[in-house]
Amino acid sequence: MGWSVALPKRASDRKLRVSLKLKLSLLITGLVVLAVGLVGLFLLQQQQQGLAAEMTKRGLTIAQNLAAGTKSSLLANDSLSLNVLVKDAMKDPDVAYMVIADQDGNVQAHSDVAQIGHPVERPAGLGPAGDTVSIRTYSVHGQGKIIDFSVPLSFSGVPLGALYLGFSQKSIDLALRQTRNQALIITIVMVLVGVGGAVVLAQLLSRPIFRLVRATRRVATGDYRIELPVTSRDEIGVLTESFNHMARSLLEKEMIKRAFTRYVAREVVDEILKDPENLVLSGERREVTVLFCDVRGFTSLSEQLAPEEVVLLLNQFYTLMIETTFKNDGTLDKFLGDGVMCVFGAPIPHPDHALRAVRTAMAMQDAMHALSARRVQDGRDAIAAGIGVSAGEAVAGTVGTDDRMEYTVIGDSVNLASRLESHAKPGQILISSRTYEKVCDDVDARSLGLLHVKGKEEEVEVFEVVGPLSAT
Repeated sequence: MGWSVALPKRASDRKLRVSLKLKLSLLITGLVVLAVGLVGLFLLQQQQQGLAAEMTKRGLTIAQNLAAGTKSSLLANDSLSLNVLVKDAMKDPDVAYMVIADQDGNVQAHSDVAQIGHPVERPAGLGPAGDTVSIRTYSVHGQGKIIDFSVPLSFSGVPLGALYLGFSQKSIDLALRQTRNQALIITIVMVLVGVGGAVVLAQLLSRPIFRLVRATRRVATGDYRIELPVTSRDEIGVLTESFNHMARSLLEKEMIKRAFTRYVAREVVDEILKDPENLVLSGERREVTVLFCDVRGFTSLSEQLAPEEVVLLLNQFYTLMIETTFKNDGTLDKFLGDGVMCVFGAPIPHPDHALRAVRTAMAMQDAMHALSARRVQDGRDAIAAGIGVSAGEAVAGTVGTDDRMEYTVIGDSVNLASRLESHAKPGQILISSRTYEKVCDDVDARSLGLLHVKGKEEEVEVFEVVGPLSAT
């Protein structure tokens, strides 16, 4: 009786242990597959949205820069320069096409030289350029999705034509396809290996799984600077490597966003990234100081230079303007061809916004003098800039459409700063009397008397900045 009872118990225990191991292994495998799927789906969606958004931003920046360099050549009917710009743009592997058309809709430069001289042919559903920048996405058989940027070209309010730039999303599709394939392979391998696991294997697997879960939560909160140690060469190790790869991809996307702050003020970028779907930088009245800076004689100078030299000069000029503006916590409002508009006191208020603006203007002139000296030393033409600064009340906020929005300031102080800049001689900084009242304790300036400026019925008193006041 003892043996007859003992043997069934042992068989039952052994059978129960095998069944429990199998169930536990299947459970762990299922949990791992679920975790991999959720992590992969979340990160793939984030990567797809992020890559598409960054490609759109990158394409828009390239299109606007190309448009800025196209206007003078289009105005001068310089077809050679236009075709050189198109050829240089097509070196980017993501650029599918580029078209430059005149006001009559005739192609002046095209990535397909056979189209030059013919009317512009737009893809189905896409019309000609309007009054503002237009961004649309459409599909082409055999090429996938194309992002089309339509940029109107004008000079001093006079329409010149339009620039059309197409960006291919093949690189995004390829990256997502590779990531999906890797995630699928990892999942299949882990299912096959996990079935043969046991309780001990389940205990060993629980630690790295929990580590992945914690890491996923950190990624969800925006902490992309995370890299998990690969402690094994099994499926969990492969999963960890895949997770690290996706985290690095998200970090690269974040770095691209940070690089974007070279073109847009960091404060505005932060506001955009907080809630990009419901972005509202509502208009409000506030005291600001506006600065306009413009390269003198740029049009005639650009006609004497090769397109590459013009682009190099503009990039050098923009770099100096951006660096000096951001050092004083200013906002680079917009590029104006061969000039810039900067705002101090918005969107982040500063009590000493006028002094920051004047200090930036002096730093800009110092930087321009240094750049001009280097150009003369290299046997090139000297350059100089005129600057106008005006403090006053303005409305600061977002203007534009759902497709294209821009943070800017509007008001009399903006117009006055622009007029002062147009009157400034090379190397000169002109400020309004209201600005001088705010900086007179720190800046040495001399009155130029009353000046009649366009848009003003009464003459305004203008001051020329000499330099900072010496410490006593």
